[in-house]
Amino acid sequence: MIRLGDLTEQQRARYGWTMLVVGTVAMAVGVIVVHYANLPQSQAVGGAFGWIPRGWFPKSIGYLIAFGASQLLVVGAAIAFLLGRPLTWAGAAFGAFLAWMELVIIFAIVPSEWLNLSQTDLDWSATRIAVTIPPWLVLGNQVDISYEAVKDIISMGYNGTMLVVGAVFVYKFRDIIGPSPAQVEKPEKISPYGRPLVRSDS
Repeated sequence: MIRLGDLTEQQRARYGWTMLVVGTVAMAVGVIVVHYANLPQSQAVGGAFGWIPRGWFPKSIGYLIAFGASQLLVVGAAIAFLLGRPLTWAGAAFGAFLAWMELVIIFAIVPSEWLNLSQTDLDWSATRIAVTIPPWLVLGNQVDISYEAVKDIISMGYNGTMLVVGAVFVYKFRDIIGPSPAQVEKPEKISPYGRPLVRSDS
């Protein structure tokens, strides 16, 4: 497992700032793609970004680019400004701000944008039937599953998965950011007389 605690100061600065720069550029690209893909088909757009296609698929690609960029920004800021530094009140406040931003992105912005996309561009409403269960499986009754139910199932599955991923991340957090066991100096054993204990094989 790669341990971030093993990185040198130069590596932390290089990786962190690279992620921040790449994340900023990718966020701009994602926002531009989402904006132009969301324009109505009837509206003619020229200029540098007129080539971006319209519709839900390029808009979804823009959302994915923006989400990846947000993760690069959060992780890059944590590596560049927090990793390997002594914890101060300012550092703790900045770390709490990054954690709050990550929770807002994962559990607020992403589900909200998914609901907006599925209800508007995809038109996953209660009136559209996604699956009809064969009658012989439900005692001869007609049971239809609408696209609205599929939308809610996807949303519920995403939130449940993110809760599990978050719990695993918190459990493994120390192993990820801490130094490897080989680099941890073991405390020297001291005898009751104040001298280091030395094992003798003779």
